[in-house]
Amino acid sequence: MLLNNNVAAVLWWGGYTVLGVWAQRFVPGVDFLAPGIVLSMQEQGGPRTAWLAVFWILLLEGMGNLPFGYGVAWYGLLAVFYVVGRWLFEARSILFMCLLGAGLGVLHPVLLYFLSTLANLTVPLQPAMLQGLVQALIFPLVWMAADKLFPKGLRQDAKPL
Repeated sequence: MLLNNNVAAVLWWGGYTVLGVWAQRFVPGVDFLAPGIVLSMQEQGGPRTAWLAVFWILLLEGMGNLPFGYGVAWYGLLAVFYVVGRWLFEARSILFMCLLGAGLGVLHPVLLYFLSTLANLTVPLQPAMLQGLVQALIFPLVWMAADKLFPKGLRQDAKPL
C-alpha cells in the first residue's frame, strides 16, 4: 500500500508540476506552483513537502533570470505566511487562501524590486504590480481546483504541518 501511495504521489505531483510550469508560460510572473506547496503542507506535510519545495525552487530559479534567491525567499515566506496564518484562521478556508494570495501578490513586486536592486538590474515595477494582482486573484482559484482534484488516497488522517 505504501508503494502504491508513493507512486500515486509522484504521478500526482509530477502532473501538477507539468501543468503549473505550462500555465506559467502563458501567464508570466504568476506562480501556479505556490498553491501546491500550501496543499502539500495541508495534506502531507513533512519530508514530501520539503522535497517538493526543493524541486520547485530549483525549477523556479532555473526558469528565471534573477540571481539565486527569489525562489528560496518566495517559498520560504509562503511557508511562514501559512504557518503564522494558521494560528489565526482555519487552514482550509477560502478566506485564508485569499489572504495568502494577497500576501503573495504584495510579495512578488517587493521581492522583484529588492533582488533586481541587488543585481544592479532595472526592472519596471508597473508590470510586477500587475503580476502581483493576478497572483492574488489566481492563487485561491488554483488552490481550490488542486484541492478538489487531489486524490483521496493521498490525504492524511493526521493533521499535517
